[in-house]
Amino acid sequence: MSKWKNIICYGLGAFGHDSFYGILNTYMLMFITSLMFSNGSKSYTTKMVAIVTMILMVIRIIELILDPFIGSMIDKTDSKWGKYRPWIFGTGLILGIGSPFLFTTMGGMSTSNGGLFLVLFTILFLALYLVYAFKDVSFWGLLPAMSLSSDDRGFTATGARIGSTLGGNIITVVYASLLTFFSDSKNFTVHGWFMFALTIGIVELIGSCFAAFGTKEKDSVVTEQNAEKITLKQVFHTLFHNDQLLWMSLSYIIYCLGTSTTNNFLLYYFRYVLNAQSSWALVGWVGMVTGFISIISYPTLAKYFGRRKIMVGALCVELIAFVIFSFTQTVTMTLVAQVLYTLANPLVFMVLLLTIADCVEYGQWKTGHRSEAATSAVRPMLDKFCGAVTTGLTGIIAGLAGMTGNATATAASISTHDILIFKSFCFYIPFFCILIGMIIFIAKVQLDEKMHKDIVDKIAQNIKAEDSNN
Repeated sequence: MSKWKNIICYGLGAFGHDSFYGILNTYMLMFITSLMFSNGSKSYTTKMVAIVTMILMVIRIIELILDPFIGSMIDKTDSKWGKYRPWIFGTGLILGIGSPFLFTTMGGMSTSNGGLFLVLFTILFLALYLVYAFKDVSFWGLLPAMSLSSDDRGFTATGARIGSTLGGNIITVVYASLLTFFSDSKNFTVHGWFMFALTIGIVELIGSCFAAFGTKEKDSVVTEQNAEKITLKQVFHTLFHNDQLLWMSLSYIIYCLGTSTTNNFLLYYFRYVLNAQSSWALVGWVGMVTGFISIISYPTLAKYFGRRKIMVGALCVELIAFVIFSFTQTVTMTLVAQVLYTLANPLVFMVLLLTIADCVEYGQWKTGHRSEAATSAVRPMLDKFCGAVTTGLTGIIAGLAGMTGNATATAASISTHDILIFKSFCFYIPFFCILIGMIIFIAKVQLDEKMHKDIVDKIAQNIKAEDSNN
């Protein structure tokens, strides 16, 4: 029963966590480019959008450098509630209450006093993003702490990914409806965006409560090795001597730079290129249905094929999806490509998540030091780096293509040349990023389920032998 309670509560936590991630990445950018500076002139709006998106990018890059230090702090946490759960609840509470204030113009200050607005916005975003970093590292660090078994981790990660898929895509489904309801108009307002963000913030907080109070960390001789005395120097030693972690990270970061760009741009693509913002909810429904099918099939696929074959197969399907994306400009075929993409993408994430979780024991075996949170922090670091780069890129490309302002930019105002530039970043370049990431994975990542089981057995035997000698 404890196993299923972990899976369900962790999945509900992931639902709230990825709902929040969605508004922080995709929808916050839409608010910035459409309404944050809409009372100013077109040149002022373009300039301020570029400045804000660069601020977001710089803060995210600076923060991700801190993730190993954050992981080290979390690794040293010793409480009766465990290592991760106090962090998950505390940070979830702060984010749920504070994040909606990012979706304001601070009483019109964004246009009446742009300089002061930029200072206050930077301070607020920096504080909340640091809190989010602690939440992200502690939430995903909880996965390897709940079990040492690759199979158990697979089931728990399946529950988490179902929650993530539903949480991330439900926003796409309700985005227009909620904003219309809160704005009391189809022309979205600042008040509507604030209430939209507050709603998602509450969902995030509820999910944090489930993850914090409904899961249980597992104690064993393997997880307790060096638990109290590991130093920051040893954390970095463990990370940099973990070759499988490094190769998996390189493969994923190249892949993620491409797909994150597509994810950020896709709403702009529907609104400004396809002139079909009303069809955007279909993307959410496609993501939920195909993502759910993909995730629940993972345990069966893993049983018969193993992680490596799943990863390569999923990446090949994504390449086909991007070929369709690149050579079509209709809603129907775009949705067909989206079906293929959202069938494959959750499987890629599952393999990444479980490989990095197994890298905890791989690094422990190679160095003699166990660092759950710091190793698990690598995956959020990669996502945040990609998010930082693509955030800055989105603001710049949206400005260059005339996709800023709440009313001035329309599909009819976007030229063929601008669409070509936009599609290059949205589809063409990501195709090659996926291809390169797949080549690196095939050539260098060797850590699979069997190898991990052998490593766990060896660690346990070594610890027992040391204890008997002492």
